[in-house]
Amino acid sequence: MRGNPDARQGAIALHGFYFLYYGLQGVSIPFLPLWFASRGLDPALIGLIVATSFLPKILSTPVVAHVADQTGRAHGLIASALAASLILFICYPFSQTPAWLLAVTLLLNAVFPAVLPLMDRMAIASGRGQGNSYTVMRACGSLGFATVTVAGGYLIKTFDADWVMWLSILLIVACLACVRFLPHAARPAGAELRVDASRVDAPAPDPVRFPMREVLRDRPLLMCIAAASLVQASNGFLYSYSTLHWTASGLSTAQISLLWVVGVTSEVVFFFLAPRILARTGAQWLILTSAIMTAIRWAGLSASTDPAVIGGLQLLQCFTLAGNNAAIMWYITRHVPAACKTSAIALYALLSGGVFMFASIQLGGAVYRSYAPGGFLVMAVCAVGAVPLVVYSDRLRRGLGG
Repeated sequence: MRGNPDARQGAIALHGFYFLYYGLQGVSIPFLPLWFASRGLDPALIGLIVATSFLPKILSTPVVAHVADQTGRAHGLIASALAASLILFICYPFSQTPAWLLAVTLLLNAVFPAVLPLMDRMAIASGRGQGNSYTVMRACGSLGFATVTVAGGYLIKTFDADWVMWLSILLIVACLACVRFLPHAARPAGAELRVDASRVDAPAPDPVRFPMREVLRDRPLLMCIAAASLVQASNGFLYSYSTLHWTASGLSTAQISLLWVVGVTSEVVFFFLAPRILARTGAQWLILTSAIMTAIRWAGLSASTDPAVIGGLQLLQCFTLAGNNAAIMWYITRHVPAACKTSAIALYALLSGGVFMFASIQLGGAVYRSYAPGGFLVMAVCAVGAVPLVVYSDRLRRGLGG
């Protein structure tokens, strides 16, 4: 890649794309509930909309991943998803009723999350078999999340909640501008492997007709993806109710944005360290450790609304997000054939951000309405649930000699 200007340009564009894509999440995840509240929605309805929004990707993400694995047309798929997302964000301010807000949110979450597996596939394909490219690019995403969270918190505090929409629209337009420069890494299996035969994906397998079916047949992989998905899905209460909970406890939007930044900063640092840690420990050990540290984090957040205490516990986000995500991508890179990688990433995305996320938000929300801090305790239980799955996955993998 050092001697190839096009490859360098593609890598730079992918770094920037991660920054912008996660930057959009940095404004929508913490502050979209506040925008809903500014439109007169009560916390129960906001929680329902946020929770339900995670469901559409269950259908859209595997379909897009299947098309990408079969055709390699990632650029067109990404551009189409972003264009549809832009239209839907523009529709938000014109949606006057809860029903319309729910409809727009559902459609948005059918198209926007489908971009993520394509991005991640490009990132791991651009590496040299060690996973370093993914972790550095994902760190750029975390930096984007932190930067936009701080900017969004300031703008919302200074002006009004409509800046959630303005920033989102600007960031999607910027993402669209980057698409044409992204690397052509997500190709059909045979073409990709002939180009990169020296990498971990070689030797080139026969094309796979149903990649997701092959992924589901690999029980150790399935258990490991499920475990990492539970850790990721345990963020459900943080994403849907934490801003409302902390605001009700007296914290300002500026303080809340800084607390998010503390967590994201720890993510960034850990992403840079992850390849060395994974080379020594392996993916399953890091997922297991991430599950335990995440459970500690949520249990601690259930016990205090002191900004200093919250800030300290937010440092454990390095495990919840960086350690867990780096580990599962490392695992997929090493155990999944090239023709199935996008589908494996999509399975992780639809479980972690779809099925499991919906369940965790619903459970956390039910507890929140009677005892607000209890939502974090539900998330702690969710994270602990990953432990036996990792142990079982390791046992199966050892039994298979892998």
